[in-house]
Amino acid sequence: MARIRNFGAVLVAFAAITAPAYAQVSSEGGPIYINSDRTESLELERKVLLIGNVDIQQGDARLRADKVTMVFAGKESGASNTVGGSFGQIESMTAEGQVFYVTPELKAKGDQGVYVATTDTITMTGNVALMRGRDVAEGEVLKLEITNRRTTLDGGEGRTRMMIDPDSQNGSND
Repeated sequence: MARIRNFGAVLVAFAAITAPAYAQVSSEGGPIYINSDRTESLELERKVLLIGNVDIQQGDARLRADKVTMVFAGKESGASNTVGGSFGQIESMTAEGQVFYVTPELKAKGDQGVYVATTDTITMTGNVALMRGRDVAEGEVLKLEITNRRTTLDGGEGRTRMMIDPDSQNGSND
């Protein structure tokens, strides 16, 4: 459970590409690098769309997806003029199509990942897999309640599946 809890704490960071320093893609902080085939700023809707081969990196954390949509709350005074920065803080972020989130400790994949700031939750859907070391959990819906440190994996139409390798817990590579 601690592994999935750590996953949630790390994954929530990807939701803060242009938010204040407390929300980061990586716990290391530092500059955030965003690459995509196209970027659209929809100022009236307070959205930024990153389309095609989206690759977001900060420190040793990486988020990849086909498309990422960032929705911003109302503008706060003193907001920066960076892409999306003038919109205010991130309200939600949706990554779609072959979503991968990778850190040195874990890997997660799904068809869609949604972060909602007001509830501090991440929901990944569609062929979800969470891997840490040699342990793997699979299902259809992975919900991470970051503040409550609660993780729920739902099998959808099927069942959840887990493979836990106790030997990997103590550093053994057998």
